[in-house]
This record gives sequence, C-alpha cells and structure tokens, in this order.
Amino acid sequence: MGVRKFALIGGAVMLAMGVLALIPGLSSIRTSLPALNIETSYGLFLGFFPMNILNKLALILFGVTGVAASRMDSVEPSVQFSRTVCVVMGVLAVLGVFPATDTLGGYWPLFGGEVTAHGVFAILGGYFGYGVPARARRDVEARA
Repeated sequence: MGVRKFALIGGAVMLAMGVLALIPGLSSIRTSLPALNIETSYGLFLGFFPMNILNKLALILFGVTGVAASRMDSVEPSVQFSRTVCVVMGVLAVLGVFPATDTLGGYWPLFGGEVTAHGVFAILGGYFGYGVPARARRDVEARA
C-alpha cells in the first residue's frame, strides 16, 4: 500500500469513526468514566473508545484532510498528512497513558481504547510518512 492509499483509507476510517460516533445509539454512557469539563456527546463509542465532541470533531477533520490529501495531484500532501498523523496521534497516545494527562486537562478523553487507536494510527502514519514508502518515493523522484 502506498502513502496515498494510506491517506485515503486512514482518512476514511477516521471520518467514519467521527461521524458514526455522533450517533447516540452507538455510544454508551458509562457512569464510571471520569468527569470532564466538556461532557457534550461524552460516552464510550462502540463500548470501547471514550469520546466527547472534541474527539469526534477532530476525527472528522483528520478524516476529511486525509481523503482530500489522497486526491491531490502530488503525493506530498499525503506524506504530510501521514507525518502529521504520526506526530499528533503519537503525542495523544503517550498523554493517554499517564493519569495526570489522560483527560488533557479535563477536556479530551485520551484513556482506554483511545490510547490503542491513537497508537495504531501513529505507527501507521510514521511508516507511511517517514518509512520505506517515503524513501521509495524519494528514490523514484530522484531518478526522474
């Protein structure tokens, strides 16, 4: 899979998650979740991913950006998208591991399944943004 395909599929997955998470029936409200300053649309999406409105809007934004990047004439927007996903999702995954930062100051739930999701996206973004496909792309462009 190339970097454009990652931007398209990764973006589509993020967009779908963000939109589907807005459907109340797909998110369960658990009383065991820590209190947040912004509890709008707060619950466990699919019973696994703690999300509030900020998570959902960010996923939609990342999703639209990834799909748009994959449709550009140049591959550079897809590479930039992948690198941004790597850095942003990686930072969020690390913050979600520590109890002092797992709600981002009480505004954004980063704990539980969010650590896993952010970690997977960060690894994939790093691979497609910085890894083998990016080096192969540079080699092809250097020969041209």
